[in-house]
Amino acid sequence: MDGTGEFGNGGRVRLPTFLAVICAISALPAFGASCENYTPVGNNCVRTVALGWGVGGGGAQSVITLLSSTSASAPVTFAISKLNSSRGATYSGYFGITAGVNGAEPNTVTASSFTPVSVAPGLGAQVVVAQTCFDATCTVAIPAAFTGPFLSNMFSVLMTMTAASGADLDATPLPLLTVQFLNTGSVTFQEQEQAVDAAAVRTTSAATLDEGATPAARYVYTGAAVNLPYTAFSVSNPSATAAVTASIAVYDANGNLTAAVTLPAIPPLGALGYLLVGRTPGDTLGLLPSSTTFAAGSDGIFHGTYGVIASSGPVIFLSQEFYGSSMLNAFIVP
Repeated sequence: MDGTGEFGNGGRVRLPTFLAVICAISALPAFGASCENYTPVGNNCVRTVALGWGVGGGGAQSVITLLSSTSASAPVTFAISKLNSSRGATYSGYFGITAGVNGAEPNTVTASSFTPVSVAPGLGAQVVVAQTCFDATCTVAIPAAFTGPFLSNMFSVLMTMTAASGADLDATPLPLLTVQFLNTGSVTFQEQEQAVDAAAVRTTSAATLDEGATPAARYVYTGAAVNLPYTAFSVSNPSATAAVTASIAVYDANGNLTAAVTLPAIPPLGALGYLLVGRTPGDTLGLLPSSTTFAAGSDGIFHGTYGVIASSGPVIFLSQEFYGSSMLNAFIVP
C-alpha cells in the first residue's frame, strides 16, 4: 500500500472501502456455524444416523418412515450411506435390498444406487424393504456364511439427513423402522425401531425382561397367542472399521446375576440376532439353552432386566418381547 492510502502496483481500493469490506466480513457468521453440532457440507448441514436392525424376506418386511417437520425451512433429504448384511464388512459379495418408495414397485438397490428421498416440510415418505438380495436379480441362493445368529434376511443402515440448517435437523424426526411379520400377506406382529445418532451410541445398555420361567411353559401357544412371554434381541456394530465383542447378562428383580454369556465377535457394520432362550435343544438362535430355568413369580413368569453389560466398542442393543398376540419393544436404558 502506498502513502496515499491505496494499494500499490495499480491497486485502486481505497483504505476506507477496504476497511468497510473487512468489517462486513467479520460480522458474518463463521462457515458452518448455522449447522450447530452437525456436519457442514457445502451450504447444507448433515446428520448421520443408524438403524441397527431391519428385516426383509423370510416372512417379514420393514417400513422406513421419513418425516420433515412443518417448521423446516426447506426439504430434508434422506440418503443411504452404508447398507450392510449381518456379516458386515466380513462379507464381500453383493448385498442389496428391494426398496419401493411411497407404494412404488420395489427395485433391487445397493447403498450406491439408492435414490435419495427429498421430503418437503410437513410431509413424509415411506420406504418398504421386502427382501434382502445377494445378486442384482434377487434370485441367488443365500450364501453359506449366513448361519446361526448371523441372519440372511437382516440388514442395517447408516443414513444421512441433509437439511438447510442445524435448526431444521433439530426439528426433523429421526427415521422410524417398523418390522412387520407377515402371514399370507397380513401383518401378524410388528415392532418399531427409531434411528439413533451414530455419534451417540454407547457400550452398555439394559432392558426390562419378562420370560416364561420353565422350558415346559415357554413357547407354548393357544391358537396364535403365546401363553407366556419370550424375548428376542439384537446387537449391532455401527463401526465401519473395528469388530466388537460384547457380553449379555441377565439379572433378577433384586439385581442378582442369573446368567452371563459372551457373544461371538461382531464384525464391522455387522449384527447378531438371538432369542434369549432357545426353543429346542441345540437351537442356534437361542443365546441360552432351551433347558434354562428361571425363578418364577406367582404368574409363572421371570421378571428382571438384561442387556449388554460390557462391549469393546459402541453397539446398538434392541429388545422385543412376544406375549399373547403382541410383539412389544422393551424400554432400553443406556
